[in-house]
Amino acid sequence: MTKSRNKYTLLHHTADTGIEVVGESLEALLENAATGLFALITDLKKVQPREQIVIPIFTRDPEEMLRSWLETLLRHFNLEDRLFSRFRIEKKNGTQYSGIALGEQYDPGKHDIYTEIKGITYHCFEIGQRNGEWTARFILDV
Repeated sequence: MTKSRNKYTLLHHTADTGIEVVGESLEALLENAATGLFALITDLKKVQPREQIVIPIFTRDPEEMLRSWLETLLRHFNLEDRLFSRFRIEKKNGTQYSGIALGEQYDPGKHDIYTEIKGITYHCFEIGQRNGEWTARFILDV
């Protein structure tokens, strides 16, 4: 059984969980993937966009872009207790991208943590274009 939320679908996978994402562009796909990731972690409505971090994305390979973006966001959560609720990808100079994540410090009195995500696995990791839109599917180690 899958649950649908916005532009991503949660996938159930043995002991792990996965996300299937769509976007009208690569930038939208990356934004939607980050939203899906953090919706698994907490209630996004309770995360205020008080702080902004900018994450440079150095590769042009879509698979590595997605993996790097999500792993960096997850690292900020795991090491710095930052939660994010809004995401934006900006294209710079034609081939270079930057990711922007808005959120706030985790507050146990305000934020519930639904799922502890350890990382993004290589298992079943897919990204590509289909029927005029970008799609991706990946499994999370929980």
